[in-house]
Amino acid sequence: MKKINLLFTALLILVSLSCKKEVTTTTVNSLTPEMKQWAFMGETTSITCSTCGYSGYNSFNLMKKNNSGKLIALAFHCNVEDAMSSNNLEWSYDASRPTGGGIPSFYIGDQQVYLSNLQPYIDTLVRRSPEAQLKFSTVIVGTKMNVTSKIKFFKNVSGDYYVTYFLCERGIDGSPSAPVGYVQTSGGVGYKHNNVVRAANTSTAYGVKITTAATTPLNTVFDYTCSIDIASNWIKTNLFVTGVIWKKNTVASASCQYVFVNGWDAQVYN
Repeated sequence: MKKINLLFTALLILVSLSCKKEVTTTTVNSLTPEMKQWAFMGETTSITCSTCGYSGYNSFNLMKKNNSGKLIALAFHCNVEDAMSSNNLEWSYDASRPTGGGIPSFYIGDQQVYLSNLQPYIDTLVRRSPEAQLKFSTVIVGTKMNVTSKIKFFKNVSGDYYVTYFLCERGIDGSPSAPVGYVQTSGGVGYKHNNVVRAANTSTAYGVKITTAATTPLNTVFDYTCSIDIASNWIKTNLFVTGVIWKKNTVASASCQYVFVNGWDAQVYN
């Protein structure tokens, strides 16, 4: 009997170890959202763009480094030549931003800005008093990124609020030796595509509606979970999630139909 028990225990250990190989987690101390305002930087980019591979790339990475812990950054790729194009996510994102910027286009919050003048807009955003914030943990199981989150409101608000969980990848080879569809024009040796939007909890950039009534009282907390599919060619260890809260604009003619409220991720930019 003891031999059978020992054998059964050994089998359990082996099964446990084999399962752990399929799981990658992002843990946080608490899922309680912090009353802290973050800034948002969104870039529309492409491998076909020479400016993207030089000044756009440098500006993007500099802003990440200088504002780590208070800035979320997303790179939306486009054009059929670009293997990282996020299709509906990029199209829907651009559709609710002011037009005319070309590629690269940078937005800090809802404001389109020039490459040389990003920091003042970031500083203005983080000085805002936050309406709401989110926090989440993630776990990769097989071909799924599972997200568990809480969204908390710090003010009495009215209107429709939405949340998007973007699945992003960092460290993608964009050098001259990279595969077709990844080589960045003017990128050079060692070039890496970072913060690339791969997928999300919905097919459009502005996520799912979280508020359930015309008004949402102070200290309301919503629980939200989702699973996002992972493609076979994405490197699981390089994947991370960025969460964004948006508010639907009540002015139908506004250039931004969804305005940035707040966001969070666990990345440390350096």
